[in-house]
Amino acid sequence: MSKYISCFLLILVTFTLTAQDISISPYSSLGYGDKIFNHGASTFGMGGVSTSYLSPYGNEANFSNPAANNNLFYTTFSFEGAANFSRFADKQNESSRSSTYLSKVHLAFPMGLKFRGGIGFQPYSSVGYKAGIYDLESNPQKVNLYKGDGGINSLNAFLSYNINQNFAVGLRADYLFGKLKRNEVFSVQNTQLLTDYTYEDELKGFNLTAGLAFNKKVGVNQRFFAGATYGLGNKLKSTQSYQLSTYQLMSLGSAPINKDIIYEKSSNEDVKFPQQASLALSYGRDLKWLVGAQVDWEKTSELNFINQKHNSKDRLRLGLGGYYTPQFNSFRNYFQRVTYRFGGFYENMPFEINNQQINRYGITFGLGLPMGKSSDPSELNVGIEFGQQGTKENNLIKESFANLRLGFNLSDTWFQKRKYD
Repeated sequence: MSKYISCFLLILVTFTLTAQDISISPYSSLGYGDKIFNHGASTFGMGGVSTSYLSPYGNEANFSNPAANNNLFYTTFSFEGAANFSRFADKQNESSRSSTYLSKVHLAFPMGLKFRGGIGFQPYSSVGYKAGIYDLESNPQKVNLYKGDGGINSLNAFLSYNINQNFAVGLRADYLFGKLKRNEVFSVQNTQLLTDYTYEDELKGFNLTAGLAFNKKVGVNQRFFAGATYGLGNKLKSTQSYQLSTYQLMSLGSAPINKDIIYEKSSNEDVKFPQQASLALSYGRDLKWLVGAQVDWEKTSELNFINQKHNSKDRLRLGLGGYYTPQFNSFRNYFQRVTYRFGGFYENMPFEINNQQINRYGITFGLGLPMGKSSDPSELNVGIEFGQQGTKENNLIKESFANLRLGFNLSDTWFQKRKYD
């Protein structure tokens, strides 16, 4: 027990104290950035179908739906890493970027027959972009450079209660905190001064998510699953600041000199965090196969950052996916015990740019690789997605991406009475 707690605390401290460069997309400049919460490696490979997902071996906690943990039989220490690769193109230029980061650390455990609990830490959203607009045909020529970084993190805990063998309820509390920084630099040919616009939003506060989970045996060995969640969309405390300044650069990459602050503004106010809801249905055969579908909705039109000047809509996402395990207890063939995952997704992003709706879609694959003997529930999970978002039309950017999740689930039995003969 102590080794799991020590590892959890060590990674958690490292996680919270180390700034990570996560997002690489220019579309993270909008709202609170790229949402990356709940993208665990298992359901990542299944198109994101997580709200109705119960680990078939009882060795993995579901933080997406806190109620969907009624078969969590083992204490599980889970940590994951991620790697993102993107290629960007407009009608004239192409470029590429990549990033790697630690994406999750969780500790979850059963507490008797009825209760399940867990604590964890993971990034919630991320801002990370660099872009430029070069107007070389105007006289004089003009350049706009855009840069953003930062993100929101989530320190979370859940508690679930099994009403009976079919129904469970749960609640997850997230303490959200972080800083979003966006910067725009404007310059004109043959002028010495650069104009700098800097926006910062520092946020912190709690958000609550309630969950319901249902499963029903059908026939001898098949089962129907349903799950639903609702996030309240609480208000976060926000310190928002804006600064307009001018300065000179002696050479490219040098420190600014003769900086003159023209205007500053700061405010302390509440930011309405979006309400969220999710509904998922799944059907499968115990320890063999599963197929499911999920709809996610987020009221992102409620976001009210002072520096956002775009048409904001609600986010809507559809995910489809499942898994197949040839023979979970095979002694002769390791690959018969491997879980093969598949899926796809389509998402209406919450913003319109130049009267163009931004959509995101892709396909996913994954593997659940047993890490020991057939009786050992520990597992290495791999999830991969290929997709794109945006378009080259209307002076926009098309992003093609390949993203990877790699997660370890180490399982043991705690809080259970042992009997000795």
